[in-house]
Amino acid sequence: MEKILILMGNHKNGEMIADLFSNGYEIKNLDKNDLSELDDDFSLLITDLSSWAQNLEKLKSRKEKETPIFLPYLLVTHINEVKQVKQNIWEIFDEVISIPITKSVLMARVSVLIQTRSLSLQVNQLMKDKEMLIKEIHHRVKNNLMIIASLLNMQSYYIKDEEAKAYFKESENRAQSMALIHERLYRTGDLQNVELGDYITSLAKDLFGTYVTNPDKVKMEIDVENVKLHIDSMIPLGLIINEVVTNTLKYAFPENKTGTLIIKFYKKGNEFFLTVKDDGVGIPEDFDIEKSDSLGMQLITNLTQQLDGELEIIKSPGATFNIKFPEREK
Repeated sequence: MEKILILMGNHKNGEMIADLFSNGYEIKNLDKNDLSELDDDFSLLITDLSSWAQNLEKLKSRKEKETPIFLPYLLVTHINEVKQVKQNIWEIFDEVISIPITKSVLMARVSVLIQTRSLSLQVNQLMKDKEMLIKEIHHRVKNNLMIIASLLNMQSYYIKDEEAKAYFKESENRAQSMALIHERLYRTGDLQNVELGDYITSLAKDLFGTYVTNPDKVKMEIDVENVKLHIDSMIPLGLIINEVVTNTLKYAFPENKTGTLIIKFYKKGNEFFLTVKDDGVGIPEDFDIEKSDSLGMQLITNLTQQLDGELEIIKSPGATFNIKFPEREK
């Protein structure tokens, strides 16, 4: 049974309105000095201007608490009083009935408001169900990617050739970088966007632990703004970071060479900027990324294009990869 609260400055007016209702509703006539039932579940509030003004903050707070569910407020007033209201009346109330009130008019307005609330509740539940389903999908995708990474890791134990084993390790890292994105999405309330700060830091530290056996030899500095990025951009960006950082840690500091790897990511205007920089041996002058047969370099180029981005490579001193790409329209 739908519960309707009536809050009128004149209690007798509240009783008159209550008498107009047909059976099928639970009607509560509130005492203006006791609004405890505002904290309970109800389907509609009927009030007048004096009661609304007297309890403005509490009434606004109760309605905001229901967001995004629709909680209707119905104003009962004289037409002359409405003209005196300085604010837009429809920003405050969802329906207005002017005195005198007939039963048919009241029931018609109430029916529409309560049906609208009922639809709002249904839509809200559907949205919650959808979010749970999407979260479950992200969780399962993450698990499947981790299984693939584990299989690659297990298979690499049987490979004697070190170069071939390295390819397996790189593929394992690619799967893990994507799994990390889906894990972040599963644990966040926003199923469309990923916060980059923790993600890039976690990914870089995982790669650092994999390829750097002596932390005293190579230092890593991470300067990342904790901005959000759409999932469609996050996956290619994660793979780009995986490839650039992997290449840097594998080739920039051979033998006993020491140095620093710097990772920066920030947003300026409607564009994102990624810089991965090192002070290692640099890139040969005759190197052309467009003609490279390296899968990692091909991935960096193709994924940058997927982001509608621009790639700049500075070959020396050290090596610097600068990538900028626009914010994706939602």
